[in-house]
Amino acid sequence: MLSICVLLYSSRRGDELELKFLLVGFACAVAGMLSIVTFLKWLEVKAASRWLPTPGKIVSSRVEAREVTSSGTGSESSTSTEIRNFPAITYEYKVGGKTFQSSHYSVQENLGNFEVAETLARFPRGAAVTVFYDPSSPGKAVIERTMPDGAFKFMVQLSAGLVVGALVLVFSVGGVLEAIGPHLPKPRNLGAAAFLLFMGLFVLRMGFAQRSMAGQAATWPTAAGRIDASGLQAIKTRDRFEGGGYRPWRTVFKSRIVYSYGVAGQRYSADRVAFGASVTASLPGLVGGQARRYVEGSKVDVRYDPANPASAVLECRVRGLWLLWVCSAGFLGGAALLVGSV
Repeated sequence: MLSICVLLYSSRRGDELELKFLLVGFACAVAGMLSIVTFLKWLEVKAASRWLPTPGKIVSSRVEAREVTSSGTGSESSTSTEIRNFPAITYEYKVGGKTFQSSHYSVQENLGNFEVAETLARFPRGAAVTVFYDPSSPGKAVIERTMPDGAFKFMVQLSAGLVVGALVLVFSVGGVLEAIGPHLPKPRNLGAAAFLLFMGLFVLRMGFAQRSMAGQAATWPTAAGRIDASGLQAIKTRDRFEGGGYRPWRTVFKSRIVYSYGVAGQRYSADRVAFGASVTASLPGLVGGQARRYVEGSKVDVRYDPANPASAVLECRVRGLWLLWVCSAGFLGGAALLVGSV
């Protein structure tokens, strides 16, 4: 958002107004999409509230590790995978003398590594539950048919906050830049300097956050683990042209260490070795160090979050933390140079 404000400062008055409307329009579009998603989920919950109850029984309650695909954003398009843990709840129930079985236990969305242990504790194997089924299609059913308290209210507030935040940013930051410009040695570069300042502070904050997480992980309890897979993962990636479109696909590699560990009778899987961004390279030999350190079948000590055992790490450090410090210093130094402060 600040990058657009940079343009607002350096453009003519007519262009400023147009760009302001573009930014506010973009915020309204994002808020609109969030509102549509919220409304569709509300319709789903509303429909489930009319489903009929029937006795049921939990036949399976366990942790299930799934490989989730994530896509890159911004100037680069890429696809890679990560391991996340999900509560796998299977239950059975009868409608009209016919037995049904389902694994769709809730109307809530679960993206993985979220309240896994708590969900399994609520629905242990053999527990009697009330199942709510669709009378027009008895095979469709859930055990939980409500959303958390305040979920819909939060989404509405988030949508409204995006629009209000964009308005405040557009009509306040631009004015601040115009006010302080005359007091600087090189006011014509203030727009670009403001953008570099924002980037420097953002990267600096990210570095401190990553370091804080690594420090907290050092206090987590340890569980005995095993390396289930060790090697390299090939990732397809391509960069975006400045004028739009993408360059041809190319292949880069990153290390892939998958391990499992047990907590409170449940078996979890993960593939996060350390905190920080993943390191990729076009040559496999440049990123093969982790695979050589963590041999498949070997035993390891796993640090897991006691408040969320599905979240774990092997090394309590931040990979490439020094690079964040260097980038932050570069952005902040560049901002100072542009306005003539140094």
